[in-house]
Parts: sequence; structure tokens; C-alpha cells
Amino acid sequence: MPTIIEVYNNIPCREGLTPDWGFSCLVEEAGLLFDTGERGDVLLRNMQALGIDPAAVGTLVLSHDHHDHIGGIAAILAANPSMEVYVHDGFSEKTLALIREYTEPRITAGWTGIAEGIAATGPLGTDIREQSLAIAVPDGYLVVTGCAHPHVGRIVDRVSEVGPVWGVIGGLHTVTDEDVGALAGVKYLSASHCTDRIGDLAGRYPDSFRPGGAGRVHRV
Repeated sequence: MPTIIEVYNNIPCREGLTPDWGFSCLVEEAGLLFDTGERGDVLLRNMQALGIDPAAVGTLVLSHDHHDHIGGIAAILAANPSMEVYVHDGFSEKTLALIREYTEPRITAGWTGIAEGIAATGPLGTDIREQSLAIAVPDGYLVVTGCAHPHVGRIVDRVSEVGPVWGVIGGLHTVTDEDVGALAGVKYLSASHCTDRIGDLAGRYPDSFRPGGAGRVHRV
């Protein structure tokens, strides 16, 4: 069963951490970091407060090329340049060049296995290309999003092509009524970071909703 630790979030959850605009989380058992937040110093400070050693992180998966999700790249790769980095075709040459100062990035084009039981969806969307994580759990997949710019309903549809979506964690940005409906079957829902209708989601799905934020630990 995976443990997801929210390392970086603008929503506070645990004392001793610095809340700041952005998102990053660790899939503990896989040593996989998803996104890096806005500031490298905040990322490393929060990791230290949570007892997370950068040397134990073997994989970095980046959702999309916005600074509040990639701002900590240089700091985390300087601390551990041996980790594998997964991006997609929506990343700029500037960001790719930064990564290449430390390691050669792997570019996903579609559904890509990252570790046992963990895949990247590959890029979705047009204006803002973004990928999410899909983590296998006993009843389907737990989806972890950065901002869900392609809309969470589209992401749920994509993962549902592989298996049922059991849960969704992360930023959901602009939530439409269709997105709210797409979450009807989700058993575990934790929207945070940039989600603009957190109150609506919590009210609509009180049995499945869990608050998110910096320091939140999801054991699912």
C-alpha cells in the first residue's frame, strides 16, 4: 500500500513546514518525487523537516512546465544528481537544458511505467500539456495530479482506460461541473494547491474528501 507525503503545498497542514505556492509529493515506498514546488530552499527544508533524505529519492517525475512545479529542480538534482527524471514533450528547451546540467531526462509520450505499480499518464491537454501519476492500489488506481490543467475529468477518463480510478490527490485547478461529476465514483479525494472549488468538492463528496496540504500523509 503506497504512502504519499505532501512535501510542498501552499495550504498548511503540519507545523514545522513552510507553506508556499506550489506542489510536490513523495511516493515513499518507491522513492519517487512528483514535482518540486516553487522554491528549492523550501523544498529541501520541508524534506529535512519530514525526515526525507534526497539521496533516497531515485526518481523525479514532473507534471508540467510551470515554475510552481519545477522551481526546485536545480536544488533537488544538486543534492542528488543520480536520480532519473521524467518529463514530456510540453517542456521548454530552457527547462530541459537545466535538467541536462545534471542528468539526461526521459521524455514520455504516452502511458509509461515508472516503477512497479506506478505509471505516468503521459501528456494530456493542448494549451498546457500535463501528465499525472497513476499508482496501483487494491481497488484500482490512485491518481496524483500537479494542477490538472487538462481537467480532472479528462485525466480520470485516461486512467480509466487502464483500470478503475479509486482515488485522486493533488491540485485540480479549474473545476467544472463536468469535473465534479467525473469524481462521483472516487473513494478517496484530496484536492489542494490550486483547486478553485475545494469547498464544493468537500460538500459534494463528504465521505471521500480528505484535506490536503504541506505535511499531509496519505496512507492508502
